[in-house]
This record gives sequence, structure tokens and C-alpha cells, in this order.
Amino acid sequence: MVGGAASVLVAAYMVAARPWVALSGASTSGLLAEHRSDVVLRDAELLLADVPPLKSLSDNSLRFAAMPSFGRRWMAVALARTKAGAVGNLAVLDRAAGTVSKRKVQVTARAYDEMMKRWDSEADGYWGDMRMWADGSPLGFERRRGRHITSGIGNSPCHYDGLGNLAAIYLGPQIPELLDLRAPEFDKLKKSDAC
Repeated sequence: MVGGAASVLVAAYMVAARPWVALSGASTSGLLAEHRSDVVLRDAELLLADVPPLKSLSDNSLRFAAMPSFGRRWMAVALARTKAGAVGNLAVLDRAAGTVSKRKVQVTARAYDEMMKRWDSEADGYWGDMRMWADGSPLGFERRRGRHITSGIGNSPCHYDGLGNLAAIYLGPQIPELLDLRAPEFDKLKKSDAC
């Protein structure tokens, strides 16, 4: 009977926790640090500490940290739109060696603008996912448009893998490390029953 009672208790907890689980991955107004504290957020904040803070970037900027669960490397990017394109910084953590390499990066105006149009379309108003995901590619971001800041963090393959995929498609040709985030089956996944 003890096992049956424990199963009922776990099931009740899971039902009660579902709204919290969804909100934990939702896009919100404000900085990433304002999200609930968890292991994924701490990892993202450590990575993002190696690139400039959002407040030092232009009014059209993006910072994100991506941590593929089975990847050799994790990365953080900070990009700010300028008249000529987007310039910024990349920090890459080699997980095996425990070392971080950093460099300046630049992407074309067209690549940045097209990516941000799609990124904003995906991220704005994202309410989260009611399912708990055990692995995936956790990604945390902060996006500034004028005075408005949007942020989010999570590992839903139906959302955050899509944001990473956008970075790979649009920025990967100029920042090859971001090709690690490529999810070639994402469009198919997004249309499936899994999402």
C-alpha cells in the first residue's frame, strides 16, 4: 500500500507542477537573471559572464548561451546591430579541457536582421511547454529592442532547439562554432505530434 500511496503522491505533484514547468521555459520581459534560479540558468550565466552584458550593447542586440547536452562545447554570444552589420563577442567552453576561448565576431546585416525577425517571431509570447524534458540543448537568451528586453531559458526541443537552429542557419556561416546547434529535422519535429 505504501508504494501505491507514493505513486498517487507523485502523480498529484506532477499535475500541480505542470503550470510551473510551462512557465519556467516561457519568454518574459526583463533580464535572464530575473528568471527562476536553476542549474541551467547558473550554467548560462557563467557562460554569459564571458561576453559583454546586455546594458553595454546597442538598442538592437542579442545575447544567448547554448549548452548542447551531448556537445563537446558550450557557447555564449553577444551581438549588437551597427550600421554595417552586427558585431560582438563569442566565448566557447571546451567541456573536456575546461578552457574558454574568446574572440570578436562580425556578421552581415542581412544575416542578423533575417535571423532576428524569425527569432522575435518565435520567442515573443512563447508561453512555455507543459512537458518536462530530460535532455536537449538548453538555451538562454536576452534580446533588446529599444527599451524592451525579452528573455527566456529552457530546453524544449519544440522551441529552444528552434532558436539554436536559427543561430546555426544565419550565423553559422560566419561563426562556425554555432553549427553545433544545427537541428536539420526541426521543421519536421515542429509539425509532428511531439510538439
